[in-house]
Amino acid sequence: MLFATVLFAQETLFSPYEGWMANPGTVTIAQPNSIIYYTMDGTVPNLSSPSAGNSVNISISTKTTFKAFYVQNGTPSPVETMTYYVGAYFRPKLFFKPPTTWSSSCAHMQIIEPRTIVDFFKPGPVMNDACEGWKQYPANFAVGSITFNNCLMYPPNVQYAPNFIVSDHFFYDFSNGVISDPPACLMSTIENQGKAAVIKIFPNPVTEILNFESVLTFNSYEILDASGKILTQNMLSQKQINVSKLPKGVYFLKLFSDQKKNEHFIRFIKK
Repeated sequence: MLFATVLFAQETLFSPYEGWMANPGTVTIAQPNSIIYYTMDGTVPNLSSPSAGNSVNISISTKTTFKAFYVQNGTPSPVETMTYYVGAYFRPKLFFKPPTTWSSSCAHMQIIEPRTIVDFFKPGPVMNDACEGWKQYPANFAVGSITFNNCLMYPPNVQYAPNFIVSDHFFYDFSNGVISDPPACLMSTIENQGKAAVIKIFPNPVTEILNFESVLTFNSYEILDASGKILTQNMLSQKQINVSKLPKGVYFLKLFSDQKKNEHFIRFIKK
């Protein structure tokens, strides 16, 4: 059974709040008594970007990534990022090989994109049998987090795998970790056999230096708060980022490769 609840929508420049539209529609960017600057191609806006007073309505028909900030009384706001999905969109398939001692396996998912006000409770839906001891379940997101578990709620019997942020088909073996060469019987169930984008971060929670590991190469990053506002953006020269100046809280690290054509989210906690 899949349990869900509706959360209070956080303050945002964009409406609708939900990041998915069944059909082409209109996005409104608004902030009273302000000049709004925005882009629609994922680039960071500046004072030379398209602008509007107080609000602007923009029609979209395909997936679009907006970035926007406003200037009020001469003071600029942080940049907020919002991606809207229109119609059908790619959703990863999640594959998990549990220990043989588990009687069932669940997939606890949280949606990052498309943005939603719905939150899903632990332990998540029971996964289906796949092959050779593997379980499978279709993700309910384009980008999101996944934690595989044994469908129990409370200690001491609850067991779970690490939390991962994924945007492509994902394979995890409880005994051997992330799998980059899954069995042929699993690959035959995937229509789009794209390479799984796997990123591991540590330590998490973090105090000073956040490290990450991936087979992918990233050249820049952004750190966003829980509302999607950009707090920090910079180029990457190594696989670590100093987050010591961030206040305690929950953040998203957004890693970019290929001139920002590909992007990946990782949720982390600053303690």
